[in-house]
Parts: sequence; structure tokens; C-alpha cells
Amino acid sequence: MLLDTSIELERSGLHAQADQIGRTVCEVLNTDRIEGGGWNHHVDEVSYLSLALFHPRGLHLSLRHHNTGRTGDAGRRLTVTGVYPSGYGGHTAAPITVGIGTSPAHMASRIARHLIPAYLEHLDTALAEQRKAEQDELARRLMNHRMKLALPALHPAVWEPEHTAPFRKQSFWNTGADRREFPPAVARGTVRLSTDASEAEIKLTGVPAELVLRILALLDPNPPVQGRIVPRAVAPERRVLPSVRIVAGEVLTDPGTRTGSVQHRPPASSPSSYP
Repeated sequence: MLLDTSIELERSGLHAQADQIGRTVCEVLNTDRIEGGGWNHHVDEVSYLSLALFHPRGLHLSLRHHNTGRTGDAGRRLTVTGVYPSGYGGHTAAPITVGIGTSPAHMASRIARHLIPAYLEHLDTALAEQRKAEQDELARRLMNHRMKLALPALHPAVWEPEHTAPFRKQSFWNTGADRREFPPAVARGTVRLSTDASEAEIKLTGVPAELVLRILALLDPNPPVQGRIVPRAVAPERRVLPSVRIVAGEVLTDPGTRTGSVQHRPPASSPSSYP
């Protein structure tokens, strides 16, 4: 009982120390307008000194006390690491260390000068990849839903985790004799979506011959025209009056000079324009 109380007191002391470091370092970063300000912190619920700094633009810095077994100044340093989105495998910034006993201003200065610039070099790429991954996940989720509506027998693999099944890449279907827990299909098959669900690979087994022909016909980019000819009534031809008439007359080019005749387009409302 005394040991548990001692451990809990030590944890509480570490959490209080982490909270003070995070709060004061964020105050300096915000005062100095590093990345425009807006920094905040979070204390990790672990049994060692650990906290995180966050910025609204997506920056996430981790500060952890790793070298607890080392003596002297080496054992009193926090490792500061730039955290990238989950799944990012590109270039990352090298971590730095800051002394636990140093002032918040010194910690903030080292972080701003020696970590953040290198961290930002690759963060935009990582965040862009994360947004693309989220878009692809949504596209697969919608496509899986549409395929399920088209073929109710569609289902994920039995080993597919429940939380990833809605945006999975691969699905299966079976005949009633194969898997009775799912609705039956005419034939067995699998479909594997591309990452962005823009296309898929389909494999069919045991397809009836007539269905084979129908499927192949759907793949023809220039299918034959099908249907029947239906007569259609056509309105009778109407006589169109000429729009230009020749009207006798004279053209005066110079005073006292007359010559030939002239073409004249009469107004549509003039009765004299018709023979």
C-alpha cells in the first residue's frame, strides 16, 4: 500500500512538472509569435516525463524523458521530436534534446531554431499525403456501399478487422452452398479495389455460360445497336414565299441621270410585295 502511494505521488509530481514545462514553453512560443502563435500543450498520462506541444496549423511536437538510466546532465534531457501523420514514411526532421532544468525561454529558442524549420520542410508533404489517404478511404467506403447494394452477397474477409471493413480494398461473395451465413450469389468471386476506388480487379469462378456472354458484352466499348424501327409522322411540307422581290424602279446616281432597275426588299406587312 505504501509502495502504491509512493508510485502515485511520483507520477503526480512528474505530471505537474510536465504541465509546467508545457505551459511556460508555449507562453514563450506564443509571445515570440513562432508560426503566428496559438501553441498549446498536453501532458501524457505515463509514468515518466512526457508532454506534447500542438499548433493549429497541424504541428505536433513530442517532448519525452528517455534517458532515465543515465547520470549527470545526459540523464536530465528531454528528446524533442516532430510528430508526423500516421502512415507517413517520407523524410523526417532529426530530433533534438533540451535540458530539463533549463529555462522555458532557452527550451523554446532551441525548438524554434533547431527543430521547427527542419520539421516544416516535410510536414506539408506529410499532411498532403494524409489528406489524400482520407479522400481515398472515403472513396472506398462509398464504393463498398454501392457494391453491397448491387450484390447483397458481398462481404469482407473473415480476418478483416471490424473498424477497417467499411473502407476495405478486397471483398468476397459465394454461392449458397459455400457460405450459408451470407446471401447466395450465382457464382463465387472476389473484387479488389484500387487505392482510390477508381478501378477494380474482379475474379469470378463457376460462372454460367449465358452470364459469361452477358458480362463480356458489357466490356465491348462499341456494342451493336439494338431495338426496332418505329414509323414517325412527319409534318407536310409548307410553301415558303421568296424573301426577295424585283420591283421596277430607277436609281439616280447623279442629278439628272437615270439607270436600270433596283432590287428592293419590301416590308413584310406591305400588300404590294406579293403578286
